[in-house]
Amino acid sequence: MEFCDVCRGCCHQPREQDHSSPTQVVLPRRGERLHHLHLYWKLTRGLCGPTAVGLVQNKTSDFGRVRRRVPMSVTINDVAKQAGMSVSTVSQALNDKGRISPPTKDRVRRAAMELGYIPDSRARSMRSSRSHAVGLLVPDIRNPYFSELVYAVQDQLYSAGYAPLIGVSSCQASREEDYYRILLSRHMDGVLVVPDGPTSPMLRTMLAREFPVVFVDRPDRALPGVPLVDSDPVPGLDAALDALATRGCRRVAFVPGPESRSYTFREREQAFLDGVDARQGLTGLVVRQGFEDRHRAAATMRRLLGQGVDAVIFGYSADAIKALAMEWDGDQRSRVPLVSFDDLEVFQLISPQVSVISQQVDRMGRQGVDMLLSMIEPGRQAPEGMSVDRRLRTQTLFVPRGLLA
Repeated sequence: MEFCDVCRGCCHQPREQDHSSPTQVVLPRRGERLHHLHLYWKLTRGLCGPTAVGLVQNKTSDFGRVRRRVPMSVTINDVAKQAGMSVSTVSQALNDKGRISPPTKDRVRRAAMELGYIPDSRARSMRSSRSHAVGLLVPDIRNPYFSELVYAVQDQLYSAGYAPLIGVSSCQASREEDYYRILLSRHMDGVLVVPDGPTSPMLRTMLAREFPVVFVDRPDRALPGVPLVDSDPVPGLDAALDALATRGCRRVAFVPGPESRSYTFREREQAFLDGVDARQGLTGLVVRQGFEDRHRAAATMRRLLGQGVDAVIFGYSADAIKALAMEWDGDQRSRVPLVSFDDLEVFQLISPQVSVISQQVDRMGRQGVDMLLSMIEPGRQAPEGMSVDRRLRTQTLFVPRGLLA
């Protein structure tokens, strides 16, 4: 059967079909399906033309495959007709704008639900100059710390009516560049970034265009002045050192982590050294190497214990996990207190449990979203506690467990 050129196959009539008479009733033939029953009712009573029906014919080719015609999507005009209201009233009711009574809103939403209407976000973004979508870039989502950060950010964005576009750089500059290009091409309203590695040229371009950017967890020292939400390591480290001193520990080792990758690790090391200097009877030892893998971590831990170290603080949770995977000599695990940054679940599953310095990542993520939305939405207040240089710091908390509980 040949499809009609005028109605594009809606009426499924041969080419000699006469379209001069719009009131001519064209009933579906065998093998045709009707998606909109209310339009079929109008068609059979001459209330609309055949092109408005939305018939779909199943046509089987020689290979036995079925090709179906996809019906057109429902528009806001259809919702207005269904509800018996103007398009402007329907638009205000669906977007919670204007002085629309609750019964009218319910009527409009009921009509939209019956028709399966889904608002076009692209049209809304053209009208409001905002897409209500925000980017989030993290180095590695497999890291439980960043997974918790992603969850907190998306939850706060959802509460504010925004959708996240999550990207993972995998510590690769090329991926980071591509992600920023995607953000600009899709007209995102802003982006939350966990900086990692060298500064991206595309990020500099975005900042030059005054694109809303907020750093989370750590700063980029090459880009001063960019709004930042991170944690202050001093309160948590001071509390941990006090607990170790109370237990009788005298020689404490600190493993800062990969300092070359992040300013945060260097800041934690300095906070540790300052805390040790401020406490009589404590001596500190900084261990910058020896935790590249589990075997080296095991050898390094045995060496530290042989040097009289009676407690270890890890500035990087991944190093702590490597140390926990080693085979301890005798009952040393039950005698040596371990403390690590980041409150990961694995630290509660071993015996004795590992004490942690929590960065309150959930709070950090939510405050980062609030700071970004204050840059996007005029009149929205920034979170309380932000400094003059647009930096907001959450206080780290020491959570004693195991030997320090």
